[in-house]
Amino acid sequence: MEDYRTRLAHLHHLWSIQSLSVAEQEEYVALLEQYGEAEVLGNMLDDSWATARDGGTFTGSDKVALAHRIISAAPPERLADTRVHLLRRWLAVAAVLLLLALVGWQYYVYTHRAAPILAVTDIAPGNNGAILTLGDGSQVVLDSLSDGIVAKQQGINAVISKGQLAYEATMAGQRDGEAVYNKMSTPRGKQFQLILPDGTKVWLNAATAIRYPTAFAGNERSVEVSGEAYFEVAPDKSKPFRVHFISAEGRRQGTVQALGTSFNVCAYQDDPAARITLLDGKVLVTPSQGDSKGAILVPGQQAALMNSQLANMKVQTADTSRVMAWKNGMLNLHNMALAEVMKQISRWYNIDVVYEGNIPDITFWGEISRSEHLSTVLGFMEESGIKFSIGDGGKQIIVKKSN
Repeated sequence: MEDYRTRLAHLHHLWSIQSLSVAEQEEYVALLEQYGEAEVLGNMLDDSWATARDGGTFTGSDKVALAHRIISAAPPERLADTRVHLLRRWLAVAAVLLLLALVGWQYYVYTHRAAPILAVTDIAPGNNGAILTLGDGSQVVLDSLSDGIVAKQQGINAVISKGQLAYEATMAGQRDGEAVYNKMSTPRGKQFQLILPDGTKVWLNAATAIRYPTAFAGNERSVEVSGEAYFEVAPDKSKPFRVHFISAEGRRQGTVQALGTSFNVCAYQDDPAARITLLDGKVLVTPSQGDSKGAILVPGQQAALMNSQLANMKVQTADTSRVMAWKNGMLNLHNMALAEVMKQISRWYNIDVVYEGNIPDITFWGEISRSEHLSTVLGFMEESGIKFSIGDGGKQIIVKKSN
């Protein structure tokens, strides 16, 4: 009895903050179908809507009425035809979300008006921006530049178009001589898109850097990355594409080799492991140390290389929706420890994290949009029994466990 009550309450909370995944939506409706008595659902609603926005109370009769409305939106019977059953379930999911949207918004407005998380001006989410370091060492800040040429280097123009940087050869072509390397860096609180000279598309997450030539010569295409980046590699069988991911000491941790494929590299210097996740195609991941010949990944697999033991590499099945959440505009907290979550927040909101005492042993679930202000994200997290405050003039989040 208690198991399904607890799970219903958890799923109901995720819905109230608009963090239900598709699978969780289906589970929520299924539990309502099986255990959706008015008494149970009414009790479940006590904590969430004890007080309405206007100060009124949410009575027992109100709860029972809402419970019956939700239950009535669930499929009335299970059909033998699986396709019809799935259709009804999706309709039920839509009905539940639509029915409760107004109440959820009411709860959101009430809680944020009554008890703001931050005592200072709220912190906006990150946005597009990067620093481009040219071959001569000069730098160009890309944040607010309009479309057009931002740099000319040995017959190659660096061009901003629709919020991304690309490279175009001029009529004169590139002069003979040593390759010219550029470096694009995204500070904390910034992200950017890049099209490499061969047409490969790169998305850079916050606190990331990529070094690359302005033209790929010879028989390979090679770049260096630290941080997190997603690649959609332009096919060219005559020139393998290689990504070398770099450690905090500036040495190579390993290499990803691809011909034409899509993959994510997460190799932050303060993470315990570098992780390469394949979305499409095929890649060879090779550690820079040890005798390992590497491993070939198939779509949906992830290679993890521990920073302290680069010779050891583990290949496992990846949660690709979690891996790619950042590129899709989401903070994914599914089955993630507090310390991992706070690293994401620190990078995206450009703020330091300080723990008061030991780091609380808390695991989070669900996801929230990266477009939300910091107070909304922290408000969601405080439901798990932790408290936040702001220190150092708005430059720090102080984390402690609730009493």
